[in-house]
Amino acid sequence: MTTKLKRQAIFGEGIFSKSAVVTRQRRLNCYLEVRKDGDKSSIVCYGTPGLRLLFNASLPTGFPARGIVGNDTALYEVTGNRVLSLSAAGQVLVKGTINTQGGLVGMALNPTQLFIVDGVFGYVFNPATGVVTKAPAAFPNGANTVAYCNGFFICEQPGTNQFFLSALNDGTTWPGLSFAAAVQSIDGIQAIDTLGGLLIIFSAGHTEFWQNVGSTPEPFQYITNSATMYGIEAINSRAHVGDSILFLAHTGGGSFQNASGSFQVAKIQGYGVKVVSTPDVDFIIQQMARTSTIKDATAYSYQQDSHAFYQINFPTANRSLLYDTTQDLWSEVQSGITQGYAARHLGNLATSAWNTMFVADAGNGNIYTYDPGVYQDNGNTIVRELVFKTGIQDFNRFRTAALYLDMETGVGLSNPALQGYRPVVAISRARDMRDFGPERIVPLGMQGQYTTRINTRRWGTGRQVTFKLRMTDPVPFVVTAGAAITRLRGKQSAAA
Repeated sequence: MTTKLKRQAIFGEGIFSKSAVVTRQRRLNCYLEVRKDGDKSSIVCYGTPGLRLLFNASLPTGFPARGIVGNDTALYEVTGNRVLSLSAAGQVLVKGTINTQGGLVGMALNPTQLFIVDGVFGYVFNPATGVVTKAPAAFPNGANTVAYCNGFFICEQPGTNQFFLSALNDGTTWPGLSFAAAVQSIDGIQAIDTLGGLLIIFSAGHTEFWQNVGSTPEPFQYITNSATMYGIEAINSRAHVGDSILFLAHTGGGSFQNASGSFQVAKIQGYGVKVVSTPDVDFIIQQMARTSTIKDATAYSYQQDSHAFYQINFPTANRSLLYDTTQDLWSEVQSGITQGYAARHLGNLATSAWNTMFVADAGNGNIYTYDPGVYQDNGNTIVRELVFKTGIQDFNRFRTAALYLDMETGVGLSNPALQGYRPVVAISRARDMRDFGPERIVPLGMQGQYTTRINTRRWGTGRQVTFKLRMTDPVPFVVTAGAAITRLRGKQSAAA
């Protein structure tokens, strides 16, 4: 009788967090894509794009960006105490100076001005002249965020429930009577944002929605019954993704009496807020909150083909998570090789200008862009790791006689002196869903060797089997399917 491979279910949505007995799955620097026609496989796995260095406009170069914002015609960066208007190539066109040197800033644009808040003062930067004007006395000093909505710059007054407005399209003028207060509770406004013409007020324990009704001296009015019990935990975790905003939320009205609540990633769309993080991701966030801090989280979004990603970074906890809003699936990202289980990604802040993503490094003044044809993060190794779903046979002991992975092969580099000329992948197995055994190194095929097979044999017996695939070579990473030969009580079968 001919021995046949049978397809094995290897892709799932789980992420190793609370208990290895529940799931050991991991997707590091890779993401899944559902293929509707199921041509060769209904689900495939791709590697995330690498970071290509564009420029470093910081002076000194070690100063990381405090803020970055752009539009179709301009790019602005705050680094140290300098405000820079940059060309697409990183040439400094105009520059100005603010009073502070460190800490993240909030930035917003109107048609002729850039408004900046640094947690101390507010500043108006004139892109044409480089002149920086400090906001007048009526401005709420101490603001950490700023939004531009319906012609007005809007900032929160820290420690209060109030927010203030500038004059129409003029950040140098702040009428003293143009202010309002959040109405749902006195838990303190943390951040201001806007979405689709709505003004969004983020407080510690809830979120409110306001709209412009044209009244004076304060044109915005609370939309009745629009408040939701999702506060914001990290003000810089906000990122616009298409017609939504994602943020790190303190859920369940965390600042209210007798409220429960925890930390989750939530999504605003219209007037609604819903949690998009999974139980696995929630546990990871709760654990970081207990052992480190999550208030310093930063986030940004970017598009890769049809996938709209939300990346959230935890600087102190040293970890980065990636949410594919298109597929509603989570994974992890990191730059370089770490001795620990996980480390963060280089990217910290990002914006789009001239249809290009500009990504600011967390540790220096480098500005990158995502490039799907680059397989390193500015020279740092990108570790691709995929831990499959656990195979079981009704908890009976079975033997895995062979494992086959269908991958893109023949992708070796053309230069013999470079890593990746003879690319390989490493495959290992865990019998207990915890500890993986020795790795087996399998060739991925030199350039043009498209018929290379990722085929390994004799993986031993057990009541369950969990495989890990790992690659560090700077070449394309595409996995389409897996198959196995298993034997149960002398019979051949397929792993579940």
